[in-house]
Amino acid sequence: MINLENLTATEAEALAYSEGFPGTARQFARIADLQRALGQAVAALEEIAYHMPEKHRPGAARETLAIIEDIVNPKDLPK
Repeated sequence: MINLENLTATEAEALAYSEGFPGTARQFARIADLQRALGQAVAALEEIAYHMPEKHRPGAARETLAIIEDIVNPKDLPK
């Protein structure tokens, strides 16, 4: 038996599909998307905090939040 905790979300997604569990695979795909969004958010916020001129920070922060919102709450989640 494979311990799914030892796999990345993408690997677990592929395994779930191959074993005939599409619902579980979609959940792992969602986890992978959220992990990616978190990484992108942290990178963007670090860029804003440490490398961006003060006058551009508010707009950049709003843009980053909009991108995160699109990833975290997509309009077209598969059923």
